[in-house]
Amino acid sequence: MHEATWSRADATAVLESPERQRAQNPKRFWERVGLRRGNVVVDVGAGSGFFAFPAADRVGGTGRVFAVDVSEELVGLLRERSEARKLRNLEPLLSSPSHIPLEDAVGDVVLLANVLHGIPPSTVDEAVRVLRPGGRLIDVDWKKEAGSDGPPVQHRLSAAEARRALVAHGLRLRASFDLGPHHYVLVLERPRSAHLPGHLVSSE
Repeated sequence: MHEATWSRADATAVLESPERQRAQNPKRFWERVGLRRGNVVVDVGAGSGFFAFPAADRVGGTGRVFAVDVSEELVGLLRERSEARKLRNLEPLLSSPSHIPLEDAVGDVVLLANVLHGIPPSTVDEAVRVLRPGGRLIDVDWKKEAGSDGPPVQHRLSAAEARRALVAHGLRLRASFDLGPHHYVLVLERPRSAHLPGHLVSSE
């Protein structure tokens, strides 16, 4: 896996392109996933908010979206956009590869959108930590095939490789489907557990 961060200019030009809107329509995505009012979403690697802002619209005032990114520049962009829209249910958060600044088990849904191929296992550990037992981790990523934009094919994970990587973190696969012509989606669940630590288990 390799790490990469986006600049504000690149995020606006690439992450919000009309082609991406058509292929990965975030409103339709959240509808298919079954995101509900009142849900708490943790978007890990939120970028410019492509999935985070539609999630905030869908969960409503009783829900919450934590838009997490390692880029201080993009977290600033998320904050500006959130304030411009007067959103009270979206909170941008600056994280690191080894630490998401949230307590354990806060999320009903954790999203990894186009990032699993480029993040270390420690970030996946953190994503699972902030997911409540019975909650869903949703992985969106590039198919491992040539003929599309995105990361080099050799850096991508096939759906099978992604499933194995996530199952190794204690998750169970519940569903999978295609998202446009170049992406797949895996829906996994964190098993329910009798033991739930109620504090941060990682720090810097």
